[in-house]
Amino acid sequence: MTYTIVVRGEAVYAGLVFPKVRPSFKVSNSELIEFLKDRVRERMDAGAESADSQRPMYTVYVRTPTGTYNALVCFQYIEPDEAPVGDVLVRVPRGVYARFVPNGDYHDPVEDVWAQVDDATASAEITRAYREEIEIWHDSESVELFISITP
Repeated sequence: MTYTIVVRGEAVYAGLVFPKVRPSFKVSNSELIEFLKDRVRERMDAGAESADSQRPMYTVYVRTPTGTYNALVCFQYIEPDEAPVGDVLVRVPRGVYARFVPNGDYHDPVEDVWAQVDDATASAEITRAYREEIEIWHDSESVELFISITP
């Protein structure tokens, strides 16, 4: 398991929601998440220049007051008014994260990073803060996972 500790600045995300989930590779690989990725990507491709269609896609897990999470399948925007009308907006504050990338232990890159999170948490190498958690998809085989931690 390898990870780095990073500080991510505040960011604005907008997209479509999958409510009441538990962040894991099973959710990330679910048919509903894939469906939402396709819809968000189609909308982006329909109205964007070719350079914009190469932007990374995000899944931002946002904790609710009841302790569940909502998964927002989205793109990042500089300003909220740049987001498509009707999308759900989330502003993630600046925070400290453990950054995980696939290390090759699993064939599936998203299962790989989530397994590393489970190992790091179980061995007490990191203490999860249970705030926003962010997957960044650079393409179908390249993923980064940022887990909010207590410094």
